[in-house]
Amino acid sequence: MKNKIYYVMDTMCGWCYGFSDVITKIHQKHKDKYDFEIIPGGMWVGDEVKKMDPHLGEFIKTSNIRVEALTNIRFGESFNKNVLDGSGRVLDSMPGAKAVALFQKINRDMSFNFLKKIQEAFFVNGDDMNDIAVYTKIAESFGISKEDFEKRFLSQELQEEVFEYFNKGQKLGVESFPTLILEKENKRTIIAQGYTNFDELDNILLNE
Repeated sequence: MKNKIYYVMDTMCGWCYGFSDVITKIHQKHKDKYDFEIIPGGMWVGDEVKKMDPHLGEFIKTSNIRVEALTNIRFGESFNKNVLDGSGRVLDSMPGAKAVALFQKINRDMSFNFLKKIQEAFFVNGDDMNDIAVYTKIAESFGISKEDFEKRFLSQELQEEVFEYFNKGQKLGVESFPTLILEKENKRTIIAQGYTNFDELDNILLNE
């Protein structure tokens, strides 16, 4: 039986976007050795859903400067214009969490690639991530029927499964995103919290 790696993240987390190239490559290289599972964390859900205003926009811009400096990933001008500088965009982690949870059920092997496309839609293109069409379009690019994805996306069953993911992340003791946890012989160890470069993570997994 394979050892397991839990990747706890949020589709609206800038540091998770900064980590996206690294974790996608790590998954691609190590998926035959480890069983990977993405766990949406629910950063902005329920009472924590945010509505963009100038203060929040400036706070995120400042954080993103640090993300770019450390990770070499870039936030798109459309993201800055449509999301950070635009008035009133609602930031809700639930739709992205549902999309990731659903896609992982449909095509687990490609789930990290799908996640990366969602992050690019938001952090590069500045798309409205409350619009189901954003997710169905990406799902279609992976060969998934728009009608099937949409029907399952809107189901009560999926909503409940996503809340289970949120609870699972909390039970794993995750306090910030992104966090990578290795489960080996029923023992769980945090192997990355925040941004970690590819070589460092690769070395950890090669030596387990």
